Amino acid sequence: MLAYVFLSNDFLRFFTEDRSIRGWEDTATSWLITGLVVAVVCAGVMLFYKLFQKRSAGNIKEQTWSRGETILLMLAGLIPVFICILVVWYATSNFYKVIGMPGLFKGIVFAWLLYLLFMVIGHLASPWRRELI
Repeated sequence: MLAYVFLSNDFLRFFTEDRSIRGWEDTATSWLITGLVVAVVCAGVMLFYKLFQKRSAGNIKEQTWSRGETILLMLAGLIPVFICILVVWYATSNFYKVIGMPGLFKGIVFAWLLYLLFMVIGHLASPWRRELI
């Protein structure tokens, strides 16, 4: 059901600028999948970075992160998501032509929301949940 909502025609139209090009639905679907992949990869890298920092800490006090440090890590991860989405959009001619500038910004916000969702899920599913709540 959720997949149908994401791949429904109206949802795909939201991300596209030029729907006169044949196969625009495939391009819009690829754009959403790109946002999903970038969000998952960036969230994984940021969680791995946090794990590495916690493991390399000398004592228990350095291993404990405050809520502010955790939120700062999450916000810092928005920058690589933005850069990756921008590079993929610019490097792929289909995205550049079909998605357009408004679709780029909508895709960036979509990837940011997915990234933040995966970061929260990653923290809640790990022993770090107390650093977030």
